[in-house]
Amino acid sequence: MRQLADRVERGGEPAVRHWMPTVEEADGGDAYLVRAELPGIPRECVKVEMDGRELYISGTLDESSAQNARGRRIGTFSFGIRVPGDADHDQVRADLVDGVLTVRLTKSGEHATRPVAVGTAVGG
Repeated sequence: MRQLADRVERGGEPAVRHWMPTVEEADGGDAYLVRAELPGIPRECVKVEMDGRELYISGTLDESSAQNARGRRIGTFSFGIRVPGDADHDQVRADLVDGVLTVRLTKSGEHATRPVAVGTAVGG
């Protein structure tokens, strides 16, 4: 019914909806993990990109892909996050299993946290 109302309001064209998936970030020891809930979304409708230190997850679920998906979100989705400096941008892996996208960013160790001595400035 809502889809019909959207089409009527937009002159017969379906309204484009945008939503953000539920996402969790975790430190997995040797890697950073980003998990996004994408139930019922086919792998070919999901795009994962690294742009410098930014990770982007986006895609589209249209009505034809969401067969019998009453109450499920449809339309475009996106999420972006700045990744820590010690993530190896060449070692990124993304897997979509049982409606959960897991992006694994291996730590490079190059920018490991190190202690810095705190001194006192004299005459400054």
